[in-house]
Amino acid sequence: MQGAAGAVEAKLQHVVRENQLDRFYPPQAVQALAQRITQTVNFDQLASKWRMPKELAIDLAGLALFDIVILADDSSSMSFEEQGERIDDLKMILNRVAEVATMFDQDGITIRFLNSQAQGNNIRTAQEANTCVAKTQFQGLTPLAASMERNVLQPLVFGPAQSGQLRKPVLVITITDGEPSDSPKDAILQVIRNARARLAPQYGKCAVVFQFAQVGRDQRAQAFLAKLDKNADIGDVIDCTSYYELEAEEFKRKGIDMTVELWLVKMMVGAFDDSYDAEDEA
Repeated sequence: MQGAAGAVEAKLQHVVRENQLDRFYPPQAVQALAQRITQTVNFDQLASKWRMPKELAIDLAGLALFDIVILADDSSSMSFEEQGERIDDLKMILNRVAEVATMFDQDGITIRFLNSQAQGNNIRTAQEANTCVAKTQFQGLTPLAASMERNVLQPLVFGPAQSGQLRKPVLVITITDGEPSDSPKDAILQVIRNARARLAPQYGKCAVVFQFAQVGRDQRAQAFLAKLDKNADIGDVIDCTSYYELEAEEFKRKGIDMTVELWLVKMMVGAFDDSYDAEDEA
């Protein structure tokens, strides 16, 4: 177990250093967190269940450093495109993220939607995630920037930060199937820039980091996310993950066999672990 403890602590230290999270996590706090994780998480079991090497399972430990918020696309195209497969993909992602996040943090995950005001708080199981999704109608457009600001950043990040209650950095994972309907289309860039500028003085520039994951094969969505991913101005706080089949093709060109589980790991940790963010941009 000593080996796993050392590897977990090294991973946490790397993420804290890389994202300048020392205001949240002084060295003693990282050491204590690593000890708690190795006492409560069976990495051999996790690696076996997710069909991946133990080293990749340990990479997931970085999730313990963040509060995790999922911003889920509930636009109409999610239900009428590809025979509803996009909703199935959304459920699968929510289920797996809730399962893994709860291993590292008993608070579970928070779920918000682009259009619906339905909420999921402290979601720890697949059943709870599915119940949350069942409350939504899947109708409307894809107001990515507006919803990020209104449903996620203002109530869950800026509010706590302003009152001195932001105890952990926040990882926002947006799961979407289409190009944003915001005007301008890239309004999300300004939202992310503003978030970083607002939080940086007190909490550091990576107090909130963003992952954008695509479900479905919409080419305009894929092009938008690719452009977002390569934006030099905000690249240190975001990562974008294309739909599984496209990511698998890109990895295959480098001789890597990407499983769905590896795709999920990249989606979960790519925003704060540069080794994953760099993989599909090399």
